Amino acid sequence: MMSKRLIPPLNKTIHPFRKKWGQNFIRDPNIISKIIELLNPVQADTILEIGPGNGALTDEISKKVDKVHAVEIDPLLVMQLKGKKYKNVIIHKGDILDWDISILPEKIKIIGNLPYNISSPILFRFLEESNWERMIFMFQKELAERIISKEGSKSYGRISVMCQVFCHVQNKFNVSRNIFQPKPNVESSVLSFYPKDIDLPDPRQFSIFIKQSFSQRRKKLKNNLSQAYKAGLIEKWAHMRPEEINP
Repeated sequence: MMSKRLIPPLNKTIHPFRKKWGQNFIRDPNIISKIIELLNPVQADTILEIGPGNGALTDEISKKVDKVHAVEIDPLLVMQLKGKKYKNVIIHKGDILDWDISILPEKIKIIGNLPYNISSPILFRFLEESNWERMIFMFQKELAERIISKEGSKSYGRISVMCQVFCHVQNKFNVSRNIFQPKPNVESSVLSFYPKDIDLPDPRQFSIFIKQSFSQRRKKLKNNLSQAYKAGLIEKWAHMRPEEINP
C-alpha cells in the first residue's frame, strides 16, 4: 500500500503554536489511520476527542461514526474547527480537566494526541470515570514506558499502578518526532486502554491511597501511610516499598 503524503503544515502567522498547551500536530495520515484503526469505530459510536487541534484526527473519525465531541482549549483552533462545518462533530471550547463529561452517553470511546505537559492529569481523570469502553492515547514515549512498567523497576510508580489496576494497557506502536509540527524533542508512543471489571467501592479514595503510597518511594508503606491511615494497614503491605505493589 502506498504511503499517503504529509498533511501540509499550519501557517504559523495565522496560528502561532502555544507551548503552554503542548501543541504538536500530527502530519502523517498513515499514523492517523493506524490510531483510528486501534479505536475500532463503528457507526453508532459516540467519540470523545481530546485536543483535536487542527482536526487531523477529527476529519477522519467523523467519517466513521454518528457523533464526535471534540474538546479544544485554544480559541483560535476552535474557530478553525467550527469553520469546517462538520455535520456530526460538536466542538467544545474548554479544558478537558474540568469539562463536564456527564453530558455524554454511556460507553463512549476516547481518543487523543495528548499534550505532553498535562498527559498524566488527563489520564488520571479518565481512569476514575466509568462511562468509556476504550481509550487510544498518544503520549511522550518516556511516560508511556512508565505507564506499562512492572513492579520492581525504577520507572514503576503511581501512574503504573493506577493504569494497570483499572485497565488492560498495551503499547501499540512508537511514533517518530519527525511527523509532528512543531517537532517535539522526544519520540511518542500510542497506547490502548480497556477497562477491567474490578470491584472498587471508591475509586477516588483508592487513587488518594496510591498517591500517598508513592509520596516517598524509598520508605516502606507503613511509614508513607502512617499519617493518612491511622487505623493501620493491611499487614501484607506494611513492610513493602511502593514499587513492590503488584496491581
